[in-house]
Amino acid sequence: MMAQADSQPLPLSPRQHVDFVAIDFETATGDPNSACAVGLAFVVGLEVVATTHHLIQPPGNRYDQGNIHVHGIYPEDTEHAPDFLTVWQKLHPMLEGKALIAHNARFDMSVIKASLAAYGDPYLRQYAQFKYIDSIAMARDLVPGRKNLAACTQALGIDLKRHHNAECDAVACAQIAIACIKASGCLNLGEFCFSQPHIRIQELDDLPLPVRQPRLPKTGKVSRATSVPRSHAKIRTKDIRPQVTVFDQNHPLYQKSVVFTGELSIDRREAMQRAVNVGAVIKTAVSRRTDFLIVGRQYDGPDGQASVSNKELKARAIIDEGKSSLRLLSEGEFFRLLQSSVRQSVPAAGRVSAAK
Repeated sequence: MMAQADSQPLPLSPRQHVDFVAIDFETATGDPNSACAVGLAFVVGLEVVATTHHLIQPPGNRYDQGNIHVHGIYPEDTEHAPDFLTVWQKLHPMLEGKALIAHNARFDMSVIKASLAAYGDPYLRQYAQFKYIDSIAMARDLVPGRKNLAACTQALGIDLKRHHNAECDAVACAQIAIACIKASGCLNLGEFCFSQPHIRIQELDDLPLPVRQPRLPKTGKVSRATSVPRSHAKIRTKDIRPQVTVFDQNHPLYQKSVVFTGELSIDRREAMQRAVNVGAVIKTAVSRRTDFLIVGRQYDGPDGQASVSNKELKARAIIDEGKSSLRLLSEGEFFRLLQSSVRQSVPAAGRVSAAK
């Protein structure tokens, strides 16, 4: 989809009643202030009645290759697209006063807040006053195991047409919310939220700013409650076999021990499969013999702050000993390494940057 997508007419009148709006952003880099696309799905009477999609030019039109690999949006696609504020001012009349729902909502709300903050506090006060709900929390009792977008749609029989297309992901998020409301026997979002004690109706204004990647403190521990969900352990690594018969023995991941932690933008099994296909050896636990720990986004702790997994804590402790070649890679760096040759350098120990 090219940048002209922003010229499309708005799908609804600002005066039209809407029960809630599902929203999804794609980002160009690991910085939350790097939106390159936004998708919206408007729900009335437990039906998606309208959708829209807009490309956004991120600051400097800069992209990380790992993000491009995920969503397929390139710098040339947004070279002539409007900036975030222009798009948001256009959409805001349809969103004002409406409840927003997003899957892993903290990410999408961070995009809104960080992007508006870049223009100054007056824009935050004018355009960031929203209540929001996380559809992951809505699906807690309905979807077992992992609750990323792909897992929830599969469990609920929802067709996820083009994952990481912002409009399609917004529609999928809306349909997850609708399925949860219907399954509870409730008639609308408000009734559902008040009938489920664990659902938090949050204020965007309360989200901390700036939102930064978690950094391990020099001392201190992370509580067990903040670790990555145990459902990841259900993947049996011995069942993930190479889909190729010949390996490039010069590939930087060939015969390397690889461990994953955190929530990735793609299904973890798929990420493991890609690694195995270039000759990597997948392990479930970090040790001094681990070569790479792939670090995805961590689940929020009980206080709403970013958390660090136990695997990452152990990996950083091993690195600090100086007796291991262990490296930490973000998802974007992992994707780049998958496509690299032996001549390309591996990121320095301990360095992690994020990608959606």
